[in-house]
Amino acid sequence: MDECVLVADIFKALANPTRLRILKILCSKNRNVIEIAEELGLTQSSVSQHLKILENAGVIKKNKDGNIVNCEIKHDAITKLLEDAKNIIHIELNEASKMINNS
Repeated sequence: MDECVLVADIFKALANPTRLRILKILCSKNRNVIEIAEELGLTQSSVSQHLKILENAGVIKKNKDGNIVNCEIKHDAITKLLEDAKNIIHIELNEASKMINNS
């Protein structure tokens, strides 16, 4: 399969605010579906659907422990990617602020 298609699939999985919130939670600590749902105020079903998309894209991995499904970031590069995106936002905001102050 085309590498660009595979990269696009990862970015599609990341292109949802709820999934980014889930990843933000998982960056600090591995959690189970119930904990994620409670923290976000969502149903377990909704969280499970988002987790499935992230898992299919290779962003997270899930481990079943009885009836509990524990989730974790699959690659450290995902955490770095999210940090880099945040840095880009800060740079863009600083540049916009400078343009406003100079006008």
